[in-house]
Amino acid sequence: MTTMDDSTGITDLTVAPDVREVTSEDGAVLLDIEQGICFSLNPVGLKIWDLLKKKSSLDQIVAALAADFPVPRDRLRSDACEFIESLRTKRLLRRAGGSESRKPGLLRSLFRRFHSARTLRA
Repeated sequence: MTTMDDSTGITDLTVAPDVREVTSEDGAVLLDIEQGICFSLNPVGLKIWDLLKKKSSLDQIVAALAADFPVPRDRLRSDACEFIESLRTKRLLRRAGGSESRKPGLLRSLFRRFHSARTLRA
């Protein structure tokens, strides 16, 4: 298994298809419609999230954070790795082309039922 310390390991991560986001100057809210769960990101988390969506390497993410924060690079690297792993654990990120199976979530099931019911009435 590739660890987040491997700088080439994060460039093949992609946002899970059922994740929606709303951003502001205060950060972001991520909604996983498959799991029916909301997650909030502070501005630093949003910066990392945006860089991940751009397929930035771990070194590029650390460099971007170092430009904004007077924190030692090894600490930035460690914190970024921990955050990215947390996003993977929560199934907000996954390997591109991966076959990670997901059980249908509550919101997805309700949406399907609502959509089916609505289609039948029309």
